Amino acid sequence: MKCKITLDNGKTGVFTAKGDLSFGAEGFALFYELDGDRCLLSYKNGTIVQERRGNVTMKMVFSQGKQTECTLGEGGLSGGFPVFTNKIQIENDSKSVDIKLFYNCAGESVALHVFATAY
Repeated sequence: MKCKITLDNGKTGVFTAKGDLSFGAEGFALFYELDGDRCLLSYKNGTIVQERRGNVTMKMVFSQGKQTECTLGEGGLSGGFPVFTNKIQIENDSKSVDIKLFYNCAGESVALHVFATAY
């Protein structure tokens, strides 16, 4: 379903976009564009995956209480760094998702809030 998305990391400002939100038996997927890149934020079995493809290729995996990885680039031109997810909070109904994600990466604490609602 078509939706309006708001992303706020509390530091670089608030980004809004239109996208698509779909629900499955075990979670949801949120598709949108950011600076011309195709993005996907998905949730399944307690894990969030954030992917970006285009000028900036990135994949971050978040699992509460665990260290995972952020991968930048593709193939031979890729690298990564560890990500520790402190807390994942998700509220959703049949027409919206509200995600609060608290994590540490590259020596920085990040609080990301993503809200998507159907229109």
